[in-house]
Amino acid sequence: MYHGSVTLTEARNHLRSELLAVAATVVPDQTPTVTQDVGPVDQGALSDESGPESVCTITVETGDPTTTPDPEAQIGFAAETLESRGWKVTISEPSEGRHELTARRQGYDLTVTARTTDWRLTLTGQTPYVDDL
Repeated sequence: MYHGSVTLTEARNHLRSELLAVAATVVPDQTPTVTQDVGPVDQGALSDESGPESVCTITVETGDPTTTPDPEAQIGFAAETLESRGWKVTISEPSEGRHELTARRQGYDLTVTARTTDWRLTLTGQTPYVDDL
């Protein structure tokens, strides 16, 4: 973990590595895929997207297409994995086949989602805002 000031790019790289590591642990026989990583963006930008870069959001997907979806087990194992890595985890009540948890650690936020109708496990994380780094 970082001590002192870091750049947004360093925070982004750390988040990306963390998401990939957790995904690889939760579904060990599959290679996780980064499905969203547009780099630093300004969350408060106007429609012309001008303004300082302030945050990064990254999405990673993994899963085994040859197995029957078991979102309860996936979310449970994801929670255990994240907690062992120092994340504070909150598991939400399932709703309409959607199982989800949120986690927070040192300003980083992430969500893990699994569904009863899909074999994919989706991890989406966000860096701390640049002013909080």
